[in-house]
Amino acid sequence: MEIPKFLIERYQFWKKNTFEDYKNIYDQAYKTTQKPIAMIITCCDSRILENSIFGGNVGDYFIHRNIANIVPSINDKENNIPTLSAIEYALKVLKIPNLIILGHSNCGGVEYSYKTFKDKKNLNNFEYISKWVSCLDIPFNKIPKDITENEKITFLEQENIKQSIENLYEYDFINKLIIEKKLNVIGLWYQINSGLIKFLDKQNSFIDLD
Repeated sequence: MEIPKFLIERYQFWKKNTFEDYKNIYDQAYKTTQKPIAMIITCCDSRILENSIFGGNVGDYFIHRNIANIVPSINDKENNIPTLSAIEYALKVLKIPNLIILGHSNCGGVEYSYKTFKDKKNLNNFEYISKWVSCLDIPFNKIPKDITENEKITFLEQENIKQSIENLYEYDFINKLIIEKKLNVIGLWYQINSGLIKFLDKQNSFIDLD
């Protein structure tokens, strides 16, 4: 097994430049326990650079990624131990006060889920992905019929964020922190081509962050 040349070159550049610029910060991070200001649950999509978007420094954000940034219902928890264990560690051990669900435009996982539900079949014979996105059935059934296909997918992307937040409340240890105002849950949707971010307000509607 060989290391690709691009990895070596990019590592060498980072080590000589970025790392050197922040060497004191890395040294301090090594000596102390991490204390992130927020946990971000986002998609595996390679176009989502959460640390860049939110100006993250070393130790700022505790990141968890999965296909379509889903937090499952408690009824599906056995299918999602990695996500739930990450949340549990973030809240119980690190005491992180902010939990962000960051969805995005052009989400392949959401689009695949939409088409699978629409056509009522496994389109690509995906054993694991189909099972994973099957939990989007509730938001799928909320899609209005009188909008375009692209608008339906965007609606599902945003409704998925709402559903994931609703699912968080089903877990007692999370709900308790929210009630005690020790945890702030935030829903965000990021549009890749424009840089626009919409946030979920108290009326459960997405509005522009800027």
